[in-house]
Amino acid sequence: MFDIETCGDYPNFTEFKLNDPKGAALFQGKFDKMNWEEKYGTIDAAYLSMSGVVSTYGRICCISYGFQHDGEIRINSSFGTDEKEILIEFKKVLERVEKKNYELCGFRILYFDIPFILHKMHKYDIDPPEILKVYDKKPWEMRVRDISEDWRQKFAWSFSFDEVCYEIGVESPKTNMNGSHVHDKFWSHNNKQLEEIKDYCESDVRASIQVENKIYR
Repeated sequence: MFDIETCGDYPNFTEFKLNDPKGAALFQGKFDKMNWEEKYGTIDAAYLSMSGVVSTYGRICCISYGFQHDGEIRINSSFGTDEKEILIEFKKVLERVEKKNYELCGFRILYFDIPFILHKMHKYDIDPPEILKVYDKKPWEMRVRDISEDWRQKFAWSFSFDEVCYEIGVESPKTNMNGSHVHDKFWSHNNKQLEEIKDYCESDVRASIQVENKIYR
């Protein structure tokens, strides 16, 4: 089971434009094309809301991963300000996982977490471990289980993780913090804030394992 937390590459759009004019111009183009002005009002507000969602403009600041053994949940994290080092550490974890009869599992990982990680590994010329490669693979060839996909397919609707937790009686990890808070906490440059991101990410993994136990037994 794993989960990632992401934030924008820069603290705000002004800093983005100052340090990376090309990237800022691309974001401006997406802002115009997606008509984000109607939703967010300003490009600055759009950047704060969307930069951590689109891998082109965001970065991974934490990856938490865990498993259950003999009823005990064990969770670890790679986190901090060095995205490349986070990815290298996670690759080592996945290389160990590949040797065991494990699957990757999480909520909406096929549509967010895995693509985001792959994009960033390609950026840093890190060869992704085989278990993470979903290109050109048939569903039964992948060792990936996406809770959101299974839940949606069975009940023909899309659900948030909060809703799934509520419905099956698992305590939601999104009580004091959610993904929208990660950007501000990361760019505070406060070690305590980085620890809070890590703790939140780990609570997501813990809840995901509990959900997995209920759904898949």
